[in-house]
Amino acid sequence: MCGISGIVKKNIQEEVFYKQTLKDMTDAIVHRGPDDEGHEYFHNCFLGFRRLAIVDLSTDGHQPMYSNTKNECIVFNGEIYGYRDLKKGLSDYPFQSNTDTEVILSLFQKYGSEVPQHLNGMFAFAIWDDEKQQLFCARDRFGEKPFYYAIGKNGEFIFASEIKAILATGLVDEELNDEAVHHFLRHMYVDSQQSIYKNIHVLPPAHQLIYKNEKIEISQYWNFPTEEIEISEEEAVDQFQKLVEDSVEKQLIADVKVGAFLSGGLDSGTLVALSSQHNPNLTTLGFEYQGDWNEMPEARSISKKYNTNHLEVSLKDEEIPKILVEVLRKLDEPLADTAMLATYTICKEAAKNMTVVITGNAGDELFGGYTWYQKQKEILEKGKASSTLLPFYKVGSTISEKLGFSKGREYFLDKVFRAKFPDIVSYQKEKVHNNFTQQETNSLLKSRTNYQHSYHFELDKNNLNTVMKMDLTNIIPGDYMVKDDRIAMMHSIELRTPFLDKDLVEFCSTLPAKHKVNSQQTKIILRKTFGKLLTDHILNKRKQGFGAPIEKWLRIPDMEKLSSENLKDPSSKIFEKLNFNEVQKQLNYNYKHWSLLVLGIWMREHAD
Repeated sequence: MCGISGIVKKNIQEEVFYKQTLKDMTDAIVHRGPDDEGHEYFHNCFLGFRRLAIVDLSTDGHQPMYSNTKNECIVFNGEIYGYRDLKKGLSDYPFQSNTDTEVILSLFQKYGSEVPQHLNGMFAFAIWDDEKQQLFCARDRFGEKPFYYAIGKNGEFIFASEIKAILATGLVDEELNDEAVHHFLRHMYVDSQQSIYKNIHVLPPAHQLIYKNEKIEISQYWNFPTEEIEISEEEAVDQFQKLVEDSVEKQLIADVKVGAFLSGGLDSGTLVALSSQHNPNLTTLGFEYQGDWNEMPEARSISKKYNTNHLEVSLKDEEIPKILVEVLRKLDEPLADTAMLATYTICKEAAKNMTVVITGNAGDELFGGYTWYQKQKEILEKGKASSTLLPFYKVGSTISEKLGFSKGREYFLDKVFRAKFPDIVSYQKEKVHNNFTQQETNSLLKSRTNYQHSYHFELDKNNLNTVMKMDLTNIIPGDYMVKDDRIAMMHSIELRTPFLDKDLVEFCSTLPAKHKVNSQQTKIILRKTFGKLLTDHILNKRKQGFGAPIEKWLRIPDMEKLSSENLKDPSSKIFEKLNFNEVQKQLNYNYKHWSLLVLGIWMREHAD
């Protein structure tokens, strides 16, 4: 994978110090690209790049890369899947390399600002058009690759793959964003549409940006299909199988060694089974938890079935506090996903043997893998049956009015009827992925704010696919992709997510929910299509994933020490934002305690 950066400013080339500023930016993200470095200087734009060679290991992949006309120049972070097929349709362009980077340049010449619509993959890129004197930027549909930007103290437009590169310029104030802190407390991660810093912004997934004449124009180039398809189970299985198999095959393409994470669940087991068909010497990696959390027996059964070279890593209790601090020191934003320690450990091991790793992320959100989707299905079914309760509703309203409530009907509807049968969107917002309640968050924060994620599609309260889309556009880019990208890049490896293939996501988002979830089973379509490739134990086991025994972790002596240093000392950095007494009430060795500890350590490690 790679790291990109750049600065746009009128007459920038006349001010010598900006070349060193750009170098400082690329130096800050050397971990994203240890194989090569490049800088290009235009009169009004500087572009910087760090390269991790994956495809076309020759110097032909050097960036920044010029187009054949020398008018356009690109810095690109990501992988375009199926780019060789795209290249066949661009016979008029005089290609000089075998890279997906040059394919983007040729498509940009052909389609201009519509180029992202023609790309399937994970990407963040910026193209300087010297003739138009404009910068065109785009980010992939699901936020797999990052893109941050800011306006500097002298009016510069600054962009980079990671926040640390922007901060390395010294041109942007490091003031924390109260809204982002609010979202972190509520959900344990910073929202996918914001950054932790007030003056640094995020280009949202599926959006593009044009910077010209000191003006920023942002637009959305993709959204979920709006209409569900009518399809039989047999047809659904056939289409689903082809899409998944095609995605896996495309994402296994690399000129370096490819492996796969194997957790022992349905998603990773399916991907390992399919990957082994193309790579008979596949290496798999798993993380071994102690006690009930351990899924390695299931992982070993898949490894044995497909004859993979299986490696396992684990963490000793005494290692956890040290690694937690190390990860948070390297992360540009606080993240309380407990899986980050397992991800860090397994990526560190993976880097010894491979450069690309296949992961099973997003399967739960696409195929209906969470038990709360079953709960929401029940809510929908009860809602449909609620018309039979209309007489009770009318009686309840009348009683409410006679008891003296000023708005009897509304009171009964809100406090009784809807409380018992909430809509699934409300349930998702209030019951799923939540940490502190709104009231608790308001008590914790010294500065009051009430930030909520904005959705760029219709929230149909009567369709179970809606809440799956909500997860795909919120926790996937805000938490899981941040964790995967930043932690993998700490070790200079690339994680790929076949389930986030554009065509597969579009199909799954239009597939009626009955093919995914019912009261007895989750991931119905995945089980019916690929169940024969797995073992009975995996098919019938309860869902786990990279979770953690959080209460046990927080009682480790050195973790207790971290809590004392960061959460029980009134002079700690965290109390610049949070109320000391309110924090003390929440130190109960649970996820709330954990998230406060993460924020406290992060703020200490990133103090001005």
